[in-house]
Amino acid sequence: MKKNSKLTLLILALGVVLSTAARVFVISAHTDMNTGFLYHGDELLCNLLYYGVIVIASAAAVFTARLDENSGIKERSAADISGAGTALIGFLTIFAGVFAVYEGITEIDAITPNKFLMFADFIFGAVQVALAFVTLVKKKFTPGVGYSYSLIGVYCICRGIYCFMNRMAITTVPEYLIECMSLIGMAVFFVLLGRFLSGNETPRTRKALSFWGVLTASLTLSNAFGVMIAKLTAPSSVSGRIVYTSFAAERFKQAQKGIDAYNMVFSPWVNLLLGALTAVALVVLFAGRTAKSDEDV
Repeated sequence: MKKNSKLTLLILALGVVLSTAARVFVISAHTDMNTGFLYHGDELLCNLLYYGVIVIASAAAVFTARLDENSGIKERSAADISGAGTALIGFLTIFAGVFAVYEGITEIDAITPNKFLMFADFIFGAVQVALAFVTLVKKKFTPGVGYSYSLIGVYCICRGIYCFMNRMAITTVPEYLIECMSLIGMAVFFVLLGRFLSGNETPRTRKALSFWGVLTASLTLSNAFGVMIAKLTAPSSVSGRIVYTSFAAERFKQAQKGIDAYNMVFSPWVNLLLGALTAVALVVLFAGRTAKSDEDV
């Protein structure tokens, strides 16, 4: 049995860690917590630092994926993924589905509930839970089960549409922009993952999975963990403006009547779990052993 070089996993880990550190730095030292905007004059530095790390890591993943293929990963197909890898993906998908439904329930209590988001959360939350149970029962990825994972990409598109509909200022508020970009990235990633798991990959599928996986995991996890770390470590003028739920932020905005009414919010748990599922899918793809080669037989 020949082990993969796993260079892509190293790039994934570095991308997440470095982008999280950059996100904490941007939140703590360069964000106007009254508006959510970056301080005037700091935009270029912050964007180059944060997005530069993510872009470099994503581009590097394309090259490391090629090196990993040369060391044996190309021999590994979706049919070879079973056991612990399948179980891990299945359980994370269950949690993502449960928290998708939870997001739908919390939307009911919002000051201005969005029926489109509630519908997407409830329907696709149930789909993810059902898909996860089928995965755990079968203990492997059949073409039909594998292709169904692309439905998670459709759900991400729905949440992305809501994000654009619900935010008046997206590009000027890093928190909103990162959320929208991460949802777009996850939509692409899960469509590609469905192609791979269903056995319909092309010669470029794994490189594309590496690029979009590292990009998406870095965006999603760095924002989620960065906000959490800033809540614990940033000065009170920053941490005091970070709240746990969108309802608390919405209520504060109403109380302030729109004047200095910004609150930074923890990432939705479903986004965090889907980001974790993205990272785990890459780990399962690149960390396994290849099939026996002719030399091993």
